[in-house]
Amino acid sequence: MPSKAVLAIDNSSDFLNLALGVEGRLLEERHARNTRPTSEALPERVHELLEHHGLVESDLRLLVVTIGPGSFTGTRVALSFCKGLARGLGIPVTGVPTLDALASPLVFLEGHYLLPLIDAKKGEVFTALFHTSGGRLERLIDYRAVRPGDLPRLTRTPCVCFGSGARLSSEALEGLTGVTLIHEGFSRITGETLLRLGLSIHPAVEPGSLRPIYGRKSEAELKFNVTID
Repeated sequence: MPSKAVLAIDNSSDFLNLALGVEGRLLEERHARNTRPTSEALPERVHELLEHHGLVESDLRLLVVTIGPGSFTGTRVALSFCKGLARGLGIPVTGVPTLDALASPLVFLEGHYLLPLIDAKKGEVFTALFHTSGGRLERLIDYRAVRPGDLPRLTRTPCVCFGSGARLSSEALEGLTGVTLIHEGFSRITGETLLRLGLSIHPAVEPGSLRPIYGRKSEAELKFNVTID
């Protein structure tokens, strides 16, 4: 019987998140802190997840992966893995922007602005401003890395701010009229969300056409004046 298995991967933060779904239904989600290079652990953990459900890589029909912004290395490793696996299996891969995936669970807040915040290190956060309307998200500004002190000028009210960068941004955002800052929760992408978004994006693309979203220049670009795709 043909399989309808979908594998989703998020490696854009300090945690590796894997989700496996069949026929649009979440079978299992696993997440673990990266204690060794993901390039070594990712193939092993994917195989273990599939094997646990009696599946092998050839049973997959679609791959879903976050494409940033977030960890430069983590995003590139997961994207490269998915591209290679997709090419080998002859299946499509869908890229989901990390900030879109973080904002999606709050789409029920009709008429609100959402400002997801990812700790970008170096005293910055990755962010983008979204608006909710009719159960849909509309992104209003480009993905970018900013200093917390620049966040107030990006907000519109009523605005909900959340994510792994919330603590870093608390001084700049707390006390602003019409702005709610969530300190705990909504800081990790769930497997269910990633699967749902991946299945909703049509069409899935040829692996070679996917590019990561960095949000700012990498250390290599800054130091050696090179461009990284």
